[in-house]
Amino acid sequence: MEVKSYPYKGHAVIPRLEQQGSGKYAACFTIQAGKDGAGETRYVRISPTNEFDTEDDAISYILDFAGDWIDENPI
Repeated sequence: MEVKSYPYKGHAVIPRLEQQGSGKYAACFTIQAGKDGAGETRYVRISPTNEFDTEDDAISYILDFAGDWIDENPI
């Protein structure tokens, strides 16, 4: 399975959606340095702190959060 990543300002945002027992999706993800994700890991969220009804809603949250985090923590 190919891992989908989203480039943003020299980083790769890699969602890892996890469907919960409730049927909702947890917004887990990693932010890697390098637009191809080959650099250091800069942020990891492994605990499902937010749950969403759809995969699209979870990915939207991840990209919004990651964009803000990257803007506030540039390399």
